[in-house]
Amino acid sequence: MDHKSLLQKLQHIMETPFEINGLQTIENAKFKAEESLGEASFIVNDRLYFHLSHENQEQPLVISVPAHQVSASERALIEWIITSMQSASPMHADHTTEQSNMNMLGAWIIEQIDSSDAVTIPEGLDNLTSVFRVGIVPFYITYEGGHDSGVAPKSMYKLLQSYFGGEIMLVLLQQDKWLVLAEEAMVLDRTELKDVDQGAERTELALESELMAFAEGLYEVVANEWVGVFNLSVHSPLYSLDSLPHVTSLLMETIQLGKIFRMSEHVHFPWRFTLERLVSRIPEEQRSSYLNEVKDSSILFDEETISTLEIFFQLDCNVSETAKRLYIHRNTLIYRLDKIKQETGLDVRSFKDAVLVKLTLLLYKVTKRL
Repeated sequence: MDHKSLLQKLQHIMETPFEINGLQTIENAKFKAEESLGEASFIVNDRLYFHLSHENQEQPLVISVPAHQVSASERALIEWIITSMQSASPMHADHTTEQSNMNMLGAWIIEQIDSSDAVTIPEGLDNLTSVFRVGIVPFYITYEGGHDSGVAPKSMYKLLQSYFGGEIMLVLLQQDKWLVLAEEAMVLDRTELKDVDQGAERTELALESELMAFAEGLYEVVANEWVGVFNLSVHSPLYSLDSLPHVTSLLMETIQLGKIFRMSEHVHFPWRFTLERLVSRIPEEQRSSYLNEVKDSSILFDEETISTLEIFFQLDCNVSETAKRLYIHRNTLIYRLDKIKQETGLDVRSFKDAVLVKLTLLLYKVTKRL
């Protein structure tokens, strides 16, 4: 590959100064590059580095540019240009092309999420259209804490590939935020349909149950591998590429809602947050105004009351089952519910009042924690 020609081409397109260096000469870059082997680029100290082919070089070479001057879509474009000019090395080009496609996919998803225009699939991604026809299950994983350098995508890919038992697509959307795309057949068990009439489809409830079980197992594998906090969400299979940006946005929102409404949980499912999603979209001014109207009902916002009511609603307002779950006597629970009724005038054993209290608690959570 003609490095001089590459440098001139990039500087002409980006109107930004690029540099070519030996990897060994760059302070703090070697370790990060070793973590990122198999990836097309990496960032160290606000400088974006792109790997160059080095089969005939004494040491690996990188080309670099200030990271803050390059957008996600431009980064994917630069990777594609470098890949195209490295065609003299077929094995390297094939591997890098695959990674470049994933980077391009990630940049396109983010661009589409932020855009109000109709979804358009760029030419470089149209080959994925046929892949989605067999059914693709999307997972969204986020990581917080542990160590500053985060989780290396290469390490994450190896672990996920082992769990899924086959090839997957791993798309790095942001630092420590991944979209995992796996074929439906790798996630959902088709054997349960053998005894059902031919042509029968999995019920929505069975599908959700199966996805939940798989996602819980995936979370355990990932969370046990690294120190820190992981959150995970999953969606039912997709059969068209153009639906991916919207579903990715939904999965991102699901995790945000999970952090607000179900802080003790780390695996979140979109179909469980229908009401929470609606409440979170109420303008803040209206939420605050309503809460001010019920400020005299402060007992509702007591920690013990909140935890009691959450279990009570979760168990369909069943007094006996709630008392068992809370490890308290049934009469103790009845006393708490009566006290709520006495101070607020609302009896949560009544459907109408239970709905009102449930909405009030959701409004309180989203207003206090957003």
